Amino acid sequence: MALLTWSDHYLIGNETIDQQHKELFRLINAFHSHWLEERNQRDIVPLLNRLIAYAEMHFRQEESIMDAAGFPLAGEHQQIHEAMIDTIFRLQQAYEDGSLRLEMETMNFVKSWLTQHILENDFRFREFMKKKQSLAKTAQP
Repeated sequence: MALLTWSDHYLIGNETIDQQHKELFRLINAFHSHWLEERNQRDIVPLLNRLIAYAEMHFRQEESIMDAAGFPLAGEHQQIHEAMIDTIFRLQQAYEDGSLRLEMETMNFVKSWLTQHILENDFRFREFMKKKQSLAKTAQP
């Protein structure tokens, strides 16, 4: 059972960002499926680590794309990413040291973490790029 379902509704309009978002959906679903089937910490931790490493890489590339585009909210977006990574690291550490059991509540956090971030924060970049492209078209002779 998939925790997340990809939809073109999540598209930002930047091929790199969109492909990475799809991969994050896939990784979260793989992590969730494995958790449902196994619930074995030894097997789940590597999947969690892979998900976190990919999310960090994605955030850095997304920030670079935003900076290069001149997105005025790039600094704010980077701070949001930092807070998200801090939260995920705290969850990871708590899980690895045994003080947190992964329950559906945690899975729902991971789900909303990604979908809400895309819909609320990344869509700001999408709107910025649409306006930028529209202005560029009107400025052409």
